[in-house]
Amino acid sequence: MHAPLDRDAFLALVQVKSTTLAQRQHVGEQALAFGLSKPAHINEYYYLDGAASILASMMNRAGIDLMVAAGIVRQRWDDWLTLLIRVEHFHVEQFVCVAWPSADRSTPPHIVMGDEDHINNVCPRSEHALYLISMSFLLRCLRGNAAKAGIQLPERLTVDPERDKPAYDRWRTEIDLLREAAGMRVAKIKPLTPA
Repeated sequence: MHAPLDRDAFLALVQVKSTTLAQRQHVGEQALAFGLSKPAHINEYYYLDGAASILASMMNRAGIDLMVAAGIVRQRWDDWLTLLIRVEHFHVEQFVCVAWPSADRSTPPHIVMGDEDHINNVCPRSEHALYLISMSFLLRCLRGNAAKAGIQLPERLTVDPERDKPAYDRWRTEIDLLREAAGMRVAKIKPLTPA
């Protein structure tokens, strides 16, 4: 895994104010990579955290409440991470599709992830609006933000599972350890009890 960013660099990467990030984390509107809503270690963020945050914002632009969008990004983290791997290493365009079953936005949308053929096969023809989020566009947005902030991103944010299986396995182990550390951090936070 690449070296972490500090909070200020992460804020510049996702182009939000410190107070906005704190508020989003407090109310559950923040999505970070690997299913997290807060960093595993205080003030340590990763490039893929920026991708998760931007993806939640893009889903919000598709009409999903930000808290719900962040929840989807956290819950489906392995799915969209797989899409990024396909885009970065296999150069196959991938999408997150927000498909509304009706014009009534109070009904939950269908979320479908994959290439265009998969989305066309899975989404019912009765869907009223399809909003496709291109993962290559998401990466361009992330890289554009990084360039504006003076952050040098690596050539690839993910590891190729086919060409370098040992490196991929190490990367997945690092992700598991990060998720475990985040769980341990949450467990250490004790609720306040009245005196």
